[in-house]
Order: sequence, then C-alpha cells, then structure tokens
Amino acid sequence: MYLHLLNRKQKEAFLVLAQRISMIDGEDDLSELDALSDLKGRLGLTANPDMTAVLADPDVSAFGTRKSRVIAMLELLTLAYADNYLHDAESDMIGNISQDFGFDQEELNKLATWAMSALALSREGEALMEG
Repeated sequence: MYLHLLNRKQKEAFLVLAQRISMIDGEDDLSELDALSDLKGRLGLTANPDMTAVLADPDVSAFGTRKSRVIAMLELLTLAYADNYLHDAESDMIGNISQDFGFDQEELNKLATWAMSALALSREGEALMEG
C-alpha cells in the first residue's frame, strides 16, 4: 500500500526481506507466493533478490527513517499473514526485525492489527469485484 514511498535501495532491501519471510516457514503456500509476485510488481522491480542476501541475516540498514521502517513492517506483516497463519519462524523473524527497527511490543501489535485489517479489506474488495 505504501511501497511507492520507499526509495530504490529500500525497495530492493524490502524485496529481500519479503522473499525471506515467504520462504522461512518451509511451506510453498500459493497465497504467499502470489503476494510475493504481486509485491515485486508493486515495487517496480524485475530482478529476483540475491539468494545469498535472502539466506543471510536480515539487513535492515536501508530503512533509516521511522516512516520507512513502519512501511516495511506493515508490508512484511501483510505478507506473513497472507495465508491466515503466522508460523513460528515468521513470528521470530518479525520479532527480530521489529527489535532492529526499535519498535516495542505495543507498536508491533498495532502494526499487526493494521496488517490483518488491510488484508480483510482487500479480500472484501476482491469478493465485491467477483460478484
């Protein structure tokens, strides 16, 4: 939703994080894969992320402002919840990135609530379009 507000370096760094979170649970859920494909298009990126970076410890250094950190976290949470389930490995990654971003548990809870609401609204809109 807010990815257009990120700069190119942040978009590329975010795609690495998104790829990692989509793989971390070890399941190839179609809703997560579809969301990742859609995400790549919304980022305006054509290349796949470097798998070395995806498999390395997450690098959040590109997100130097609160605004960019909130955007990244909202979008990561939306991707993680795309299959209606937050796997333990996804939760751990979200928790670690949240700490790296300097969010406390209350802020993370607010961001997660927003992400779940955004997904619900998106699904409602899709249902309306389908009739």
